[in-house]
Amino acid sequence: MLVTREADYAVRCVVEVARAGRTSAAQVARVQGISPTFLGKIVQSLARAGILATRRGVGGGIWLARPAERITLLQVIEAVEGPLCINDCLQTPPDCDHIHECPAYPYLSAAQQQLHETLDVSVARMLELSEREPVFVPVEVPVPEGNGDGKRGNGERRRARTADPAAGRDA
Repeated sequence: MLVTREADYAVRCVVEVARAGRTSAAQVARVQGISPTFLGKIVQSLARAGILATRRGVGGGIWLARPAERITLLQVIEAVEGPLCINDCLQTPPDCDHIHECPAYPYLSAAQQQLHETLDVSVARMLELSEREPVFVPVEVPVPEGNGDGKRGNGERRRARTADPAAGRDA
């Protein structure tokens, strides 16, 4: 799965607006190196999602529609991409008739859940953490029954390494 350029630009736009406060789309486009026309479309999507507020004319511009603490990375991505889903079987409702007998489904479901949990970070937290040097720390990842080698799993948790600048040390 690849985050699209539109989602990347949406994240960069929201972060820039969170840093700058009320600003203009032209200024965000200039600072972030985004086509003003493309950014305009993104700003409209973010405004429809209640992430940005906009006003034209003198005294206008763009600003966060709610506090940065209440806007998540997942919300920003989904505002331009729609619901983030790694496979059709994980849509609501599922677009697959084989979920109950599919050996991959539990793993895809666990990955989907982990992705959503990871992206459920506020813009305020991202900005706070970006001021620190990133480090890698282990994150608990649930392992569904069965471990891929044909043997039955025991519900153990595997450790994955992921960046968490808040940790302040390499774990």
